[in-house]
Amino acid sequence: MGSQNSSERSLGSLPDELILSILDQFDSDDLTTFRALNVTSRQLHRLSLHRLYQRFPGYAPEPFLGTIALSEPEKCQKLAKCVKEVVWYQDHWKGPARRRMLSLADRHVLANRLQALGCILNTTDVSMNLPARFVSFLSEYEVHWWYLEFFLFFTPKVEKLRVWDVWQWDDHSYWFESLAANPAHFENLESITLYGPLRLENIVPLLTLPSIRELVLVQCVAMRQELGRNFSWSDGRDDYVHQRLAGGSSLEHLSLRESHIVFPFVYALLEPLKNLKSFTYDHFQNDLSFPIYAESQALMSLPSMQAHWTSLEYLRLHVERVSNVEEISWLLGSTPENGKPTFPKLRALDIGPCSGETFLGVQLSPTDSSVKSIHLRESHVERSVRAIPRTLKTLYLQWGQNIETPRDMLPHHLLQFLNYLQLFAEIAARWNYDLKRVAISDWPALAGWFPFPEGVESLKKAYEELGMEFDVLHEEIVGQEPLILRDDIEPDWLMVCKTTTFWYHSAVLGDKDRPWTVES
Repeated sequence: MGSQNSSERSLGSLPDELILSILDQFDSDDLTTFRALNVTSRQLHRLSLHRLYQRFPGYAPEPFLGTIALSEPEKCQKLAKCVKEVVWYQDHWKGPARRRMLSLADRHVLANRLQALGCILNTTDVSMNLPARFVSFLSEYEVHWWYLEFFLFFTPKVEKLRVWDVWQWDDHSYWFESLAANPAHFENLESITLYGPLRLENIVPLLTLPSIRELVLVQCVAMRQELGRNFSWSDGRDDYVHQRLAGGSSLEHLSLRESHIVFPFVYALLEPLKNLKSFTYDHFQNDLSFPIYAESQALMSLPSMQAHWTSLEYLRLHVERVSNVEEISWLLGSTPENGKPTFPKLRALDIGPCSGETFLGVQLSPTDSSVKSIHLRESHVERSVRAIPRTLKTLYLQWGQNIETPRDMLPHHLLQFLNYLQLFAEIAARWNYDLKRVAISDWPALAGWFPFPEGVESLKKAYEELGMEFDVLHEEIVGQEPLILRDDIEPDWLMVCKTTTFWYHSAVLGDKDRPWTVES
């Protein structure tokens, strides 16, 4: 007992600044530790309170609401202001969650408190009447966004929102209209991430928030319309957008990951984003897409944003395929007929998938390993340098080898591409371009290291002499595949599935035999 009291006294003798620095070393998701510290002493209770409540982890929203909104007023305000980030799992409403719901009396109290906040609420539309829906919400499975909106009204200092499972929401209507109607109440909400599938139209109200700076949409898809259903935007979608976003949007960073949209059809939604500084689009085929094989047309359509996206500094386009340099020239406004670049402030470009054929075309001889005409080769590379703006500092080329190229030609093509990249840097330096970094990104991780390490090292040195950097970056493997434990086949064995990409690139690595394992 004496030793414990001594430890508490020594801990209590530490200054607040030192204790706060110690708390910084803990994982912010380690709520068990913060709960234990919170009840240790008055000092630790005071110092750990913010960390304990700064992030709602996505579970038990009703008990959490009861804590931050049903306590004594002074405590309610203190706790509510602590919440800076909200994580939301829409599939939370299952057995255990239903048994932890607030009483009907408490629900009436919270509904009244929401109305007392003085917020603009649509009580004439049954689907958007937040107080009424919250009172009548007992234990049925809820698949709409209204509850999250109700919850957020009690976290006025929230800065970041991340929502999973929005595919369960009604994707035929606009979302978050109650939030958009109360921008002063959400003046701190800057970053929102939604995991779909969802439609780009669903989030239009969020674009009207003056505080919004970053929006990440995962699986943003142009989906088919359900039979017998109408879209909220069926009549006058573009007029609605122009009316709501007449003064533009404050959004600065828009990321559409694992998505499939057709750009000409969403032009009216992207046009008002006049403050956009970064844009990411990662094309991904989705079974829900309609038409399922529709092309994104991103490379051909984005130049039409020239008059609107004048602040763009970072552009990442991973589309179906970049076939040739002329497509990049058209995208960036570098063709002779264009008077000025499409994005005058562009500093970083991440584009692909592409390969040696994209940049060299006919220069890739199918038989010779050397280029016959240095003058012709240099003039060809000069066209590629002109395709990028002088202000560009970083260029990432997403690797995506066309598997129709004969496998035995791949080593030759890669060597030629390395030679091309060296001459590319020399010409860019000679013409006083601002280019500082070039990288081949998304090299297939299962294909091993880039097959010509000596060539890569030589290229890195050549870039360093020119005041630049060069690198080869491997693709990111998400999830457990292709490494799968198959105990049903052979206990404790690890099965490595060689993908089509692995089989193709193995020609460069010396594996000439077709793999016997199953291809994906």
